[in-house]
Amino acid sequence: MLLRWICVALGAAAGAAAQSASGARVLVVTPTGGGGEYSDYLDSLRARGFDLSVRGAGNASAALHGGDGARLYDHAVLLAPAARRLGAADAHGLVRFVDDGGNLVVAAGSDVSDTLRTLAAQFGVTFEARGSRVTDYGGADAHTVASARFADVPAVLGRQAAPVLFEGIGHRCAANALLTPVLRAPRTAFSAPASDDVASGGAPALVSVFQTRGNARVAFSGSAALFSNRLLRRGNRRFVDAVTQWTLQEKSVLRASPLRHALADGTRPEHYRVGSHARFEIDVAEFRGGAWHAFDADDVQLELAMLDPYVRATLNRTAHAGHATFHGALRLPDRYGTFTFRVNYKRPGLTSVDARDIVGIRPLRHDEYPRFLTAAYPYYAAALAMAAGFLALSAVWLWTGEPAAPAALRTGEPAAPARPRGRKQKTG
Repeated sequence: MLLRWICVALGAAAGAAAQSASGARVLVVTPTGGGGEYSDYLDSLRARGFDLSVRGAGNASAALHGGDGARLYDHAVLLAPAARRLGAADAHGLVRFVDDGGNLVVAAGSDVSDTLRTLAAQFGVTFEARGSRVTDYGGADAHTVASARFADVPAVLGRQAAPVLFEGIGHRCAANALLTPVLRAPRTAFSAPASDDVASGGAPALVSVFQTRGNARVAFSGSAALFSNRLLRRGNRRFVDAVTQWTLQEKSVLRASPLRHALADGTRPEHYRVGSHARFEIDVAEFRGGAWHAFDADDVQLELAMLDPYVRATLNRTAHAGHATFHGALRLPDRYGTFTFRVNYKRPGLTSVDARDIVGIRPLRHDEYPRFLTAAYPYYAAALAMAAGFLALSAVWLWTGEPAAPAALRTGEPAAPARPRGRKQKTG
């Protein structure tokens, strides 16, 4: 009992008041309805500010939605791998819960039920055959696998060093950018008995996480024992806390303001003009440690798109209390039409930011064109040269004197008749 409260105190010191950004109501489903072998894990959740409702898998009152269809809980933790029903919810009800924005922790085992298999398949996770276990004869215990093959996703795991002890079933992940295996079996491990459709020999995933396009999160573990008091006390606590904190949205959650834009002088026209200079701003905050902080990144980009992006620029960052402002100034494209000003920021482990505004860009009016175009200077010069040549020719024609007349014309004598030109005729 003393060791249990020591673990709770350590968990409270590590994450005091680190409540989730999406709520504190948690439904926990266990085989019997009590904490039992998961008491240390549940106590750590309570110490971090969560309001737990622990129900048995056969308890029909453990509903995720009320009569009006609204969610009754913000998160659900399923620690009953063999149960066919999880309270009043089936696989489709759990998918609906995630679609509505709820977060889900799913713990399976060698006796994983068809309900959890159906649920996992909706997210691209396929558990191995019933009764199989991840085995590693290279370790001290063949059925207690020690793995340190962590995914390089700091937003989810942070820094992990100690191997994680795993007892359970492996799974494979579909090719999906939203699904990330964060812990894999060691290369010397395999599935026993091995199935034909799941790769073995280090390929099976042990723990995977999924983030929907609506930023709801799901974690799949092939081992319910991963959360047990026995393995938590043997070094799993740091890994389990990292995965749980990410799934329950205690960290790596981004919040963005609407995208702001205006002309360089600060005015906001109804329609922008082609070639105008505009400035853009967006505020982004990150939730961690129970509070919102300025988000630190140097790769937030803005794009101006009409079907395809015409302009893409990286925004500058200015930190403030509780948020960071990403801003930039750029010249609008020389193309008129309906454009989308968009900041679409997606990084592994972070909730996505998709702020957009649809704006019209108009062409120049007849009185807004420049008087002289730089590109037309050669044509201007050619026209002026032609005009200058015409004037010079005219001046020469007008002011140059006439040629002198012949002498006979000056004395008044008749001029000799002109001698006909042509071929001479022979005489005689």
